[in-house]
Amino acid sequence: MIVTPEHIATIIARAKEYGARRLILFGSALDTPENANDIDLAADIPGLEVFVFADDLERELHCPIDIVPLGGDSDDHPFVQYVLRNGKQLL
Repeated sequence: MIVTPEHIATIIARAKEYGARRLILFGSALDTPENANDIDLAADIPGLEVFVFADDLERELHCPIDIVPLGGDSDDHPFVQYVLRNGKQLL
């Protein structure tokens, strides 16, 4: 699949609707958007709504979304630190 600027615009708009405080794009959708298998996102959306957000995006964009919750203790996890260092902040 190809991750287009329209995909990114939709992701940002939906994240704002969910009240995201931070949104990070990482993985193949960032590194090689023309050959991405899915869209990897990290989002600071309260509670379990972060997973509802990901599910809504999958339905709207018709592609797999991998979500990493941000905020609280999760920000100290080594993988989250990697995402924060290497990803692209969208919000």
